[in-house]
Amino acid sequence: MPTVVATELVSAGRCSEMDILLDLWMSAVYNDSQVQGSEIGPVVYFRNGTGPPLAAYSEMAVRWGISKATTGRVLKKLADMDYISLMSFPGRTGSVIYLHSYLSTMFQVSDVLVDKEEVAMVLKVNLALPDETDSQADSVVTEHEICVSEELTSVSKSNMETVITKLAQVLDAQGISCFRCPKSIYKLYPLSDACREEYISHILKGTVRFGMTVSCGEDKPVYTFELTLSPTEKDREGGARA
Repeated sequence: MPTVVATELVSAGRCSEMDILLDLWMSAVYNDSQVQGSEIGPVVYFRNGTGPPLAAYSEMAVRWGISKATTGRVLKKLADMDYISLMSFPGRTGSVIYLHSYLSTMFQVSDVLVDKEEVAMVLKVNLALPDETDSQADSVVTEHEICVSEELTSVSKSNMETVITKLAQVLDAQGISCFRCPKSIYKLYPLSDACREEYISHILKGTVRFGMTVSCGEDKPVYTFELTLSPTEKDREGGARA
């Protein structure tokens, strides 16, 4: 069925739960270079021309002819039934929906695991960092040694530990077992030769790059990653914090 025809049928009146599920499947996109996040897994994209697959509950409510509250209840029910992965982000960012069993049904290939932190990085959505006093006992890397370069003067060590923890959760979900080994050591360092003042100035203007090395014990590096971090509007207004 052409997507345009399916959209017209969905918009004709109040949708049932089955209609909504059908619309989600008809709107799925996978591995399309023009749709952000589709390389991770089959994502629902309502083709509004914006690129990102983020959608607000209010937009979906209008599309399906139901209330915003009903939209939330239906999507939660579909997520609880393991039909979809529903990922909501802070503020007015919107939500992203990934389909379960789509690849195995449509293409007879293995389905993929989609992680919220990975989606946030691809879509460049800011996830709020916890307060420095918050406990991180449930994180993957809390029992591992984390070494943060003293040159990272604009970012607190606890927040950098949170960044590494989030990255570890994403990579652990991809099957990199080092992130569950207590012998692993994480070393974070800036990819910049600039002095302290120039480095902080660069951070305030835009994104900065960090290198992260994962070692097995003291002297055996096994993985090297490059991280790109972008400041929020609040960070730009408030300036660097030591």
